[in-house]
Amino acid sequence: MMTHPPAAARRRAWLQLLRAPNLLTVPGDPLAGGLLATGGLGSPLWLLALPASLCCYAFGLVTNDLADLRMDRAERPHRPLPSGRITPAAAWTAAATLAAAALALCAPAGPRALAAGGLLLLTVLAYNLGLKKMPGLGVLAMGACRGLNLLLGAAACPVAWAALPPGRRGLVAGAAGLLTLYIASVSALARREVQTGRAGLIGALLRGLLPLQAAFCLAAGAGWFGWLAAAALLALWPLCGRLAKKFYMS
Repeated sequence: MMTHPPAAARRRAWLQLLRAPNLLTVPGDPLAGGLLATGGLGSPLWLLALPASLCCYAFGLVTNDLADLRMDRAERPHRPLPSGRITPAAAWTAAATLAAAALALCAPAGPRALAAGGLLLLTVLAYNLGLKKMPGLGVLAMGACRGLNLLLGAAACPVAWAALPPGRRGLVAGAAGLLTLYIASVSALARREVQTGRAGLIGALLRGLLPLQAAFCLAAGAGWFGWLAAAALLALWPLCGRLAKKFYMS
């Protein structure tokens, strides 16, 4: 007779699978992208890009562990899927639900946001199902997922890309490019995480996204809202560090 883990154990397993500390670093990407594009709060609909980005990121984490299940049974048997605390069927159901939720959240912000969300999901899936096995292309694809996450915030804004002042377009493109290179570098380090024991360093670099996002918000020149957004992101830094002591980040 199959026994089911207690509710608290199930919650912990899902928090492990979803890399709870990492989730805190996700909404700052579209938040910065929207502020860099518009220089202000604008239509509140673009804020839907924040929960949409969380759904996209969580989708990526779940499908990543599903794709790596065979390897994790040998190298990381304590993780939720190889240990059996979460079944593959439950993980696939969660992945499908998260993808649908991401697109549903993007839709009210307009067709550009929906297209950006769809492209982000496809890039994440392509990385998990094949691109990550290609050393150079894989790390760039991982970085591109974060760059696209920032562009999702810009795409959710009511102003078309072509209508943005050149300076705004430059800020958005520069921030997306910087995020891409930053995460590509972290991803390159993470490729030998098990052999080199760099998990602590990788976690610290991922937490470093928060001050980087805060800097983007300040660079947007969004007045009090930019300062408030930057302060909120920096306030998440110590919380992210505390969570990292309980849940792995890579």
